Amino acid sequence: MTSYTRLLSEFSCAATADALPAQALDATRRLILDTLACGVGGTGVPSSGIVTRVRTAGPAQATVLVDGTKAGLLPVVHVNAHRANALDAEETIRHSGHLAAATVPAALAMAEHAGSTGAEFAAAVCVGFDVAARIALSLRTLDTTPDGRTVISPVAGSSWAAFAATVAAGRLLGLSPTAMANAFGITAASAPMPIAGRWGAQAAPRPMTKYGLYGAIAEAGVAAALLADAGMDGDTEVLDGERGFWRMNGSRSCDWETLTDALGSRWLVTETSYKLFPACQYAMPALDLIYRIMADDAVAAADIDAVDVLVPAAAITKHMADSSVRTVVDGQFSIPHLVALAVRGGPPGPRWHTAAALTNASVRDFATRVRVGVYDKAAPILADLMARQGHAHLIPTEVTVHASARRITRTSNTGEHDWYDHAAAQDDGALRAKFRRFCEPYLAPAAIETALDLVSGITEAASVRPLVAALVATDAAPTRANA
Repeated sequence: MTSYTRLLSEFSCAATADALPAQALDATRRLILDTLACGVGGTGVPSSGIVTRVRTAGPAQATVLVDGTKAGLLPVVHVNAHRANALDAEETIRHSGHLAAATVPAALAMAEHAGSTGAEFAAAVCVGFDVAARIALSLRTLDTTPDGRTVISPVAGSSWAAFAATVAAGRLLGLSPTAMANAFGITAASAPMPIAGRWGAQAAPRPMTKYGLYGAIAEAGVAAALLADAGMDGDTEVLDGERGFWRMNGSRSCDWETLTDALGSRWLVTETSYKLFPACQYAMPALDLIYRIMADDAVAAADIDAVDVLVPAAAITKHMADSSVRTVVDGQFSIPHLVALAVRGGPPGPRWHTAAALTNASVRDFATRVRVGVYDKAAPILADLMARQGHAHLIPTEVTVHASARRITRTSNTGEHDWYDHAAAQDDGALRAKFRRFCEPYLAPAAIETALDLVSGITEAASVRPLVAALVATDAAPTRANA
């Protein structure tokens, strides 16, 4: 019987930095850039402040981004990973969930502590992302049926993301394949419970925990690697068989081939999707269309009277049509509120999810003029994809803008930087612009440009510590967005 745990453990250790293809490393650099923007931008979210205060005690081993606080390795991983997910603006691997927030902060803290090179750091991110993405994509917790309906498992979650932190940290620690396999077992034993199935059914006010605490997820992975390095054993077949991790995470089945298909030649970091806006993936096409209509049809925000948005039924099931927004988390998942922010809330970034944005009278008023319904053409599109490829990830969306006497309608199946939109996916210029917008409330302009340059040359860097230093606020930095 094939041991996928053993195969992935061996691969996790064997894939060398100099063997990684340029395309994968280029995509990894983009992933690092985008995730660091999210980590800096999420600093001012209320839950980030709470997590920072609770988790920063301990010996000085690594650095909390922006704050510059020196703390223990695990607390720093926890805080930085939480911040990277706090705005809900980070990448989404084939719409299966977020992964980078558990990968990049974990690898960065470990690389800082261990004195690793930039190439070692980038390789840890690339390989860790790939292994965890394979585990994620092997699961069947969100599916599209042949008639186009979306089926969500009552038990589902993002615990699989912890394996990215495990692999990244384990590589930087120099774990053997046996120790890595033990770390996989320890990860499954310590990763947070899968709560996304419950989260998906919750209406406002939504809790700060969202669909899982990424700080805890990333910390569990790094801790597993440290424990394995110290001699602890774990279930070395944890991914395998009828009672493997897939069953623990609530999946209806496991696509075993996905775990090892083209392993070492197909790098899933090249296939992930990026968000330009801090919002749930289901809102991305609608927000793209709003901005496209305003630009292409010369529609001024002040002239827009109302907006109609039609989305797949799954978004309605997740209460995303609800305009009652009481918390910043509600705001990340309310299509009416997000559309109102796009029209009345200024440039997309950390300031979209602040107390000021929640109470902005113009935004709140416009949200009542955003009507959200089910897109009746979505089901046939998804059914066709299901028949052809066995799984459907598109988000067919229609937006109609009412502006004075004009009525403008546009449709799209993807967000602009969705992997499925090959013409626009992974655009460096857009991600660099996002990095500047997200970091601007916290870092000085010179530091932002320094960080951009350091990420661009990360595989040639002797150390990640200059990058960490550039991401720490100084006296020249602006006032924080949520202060």
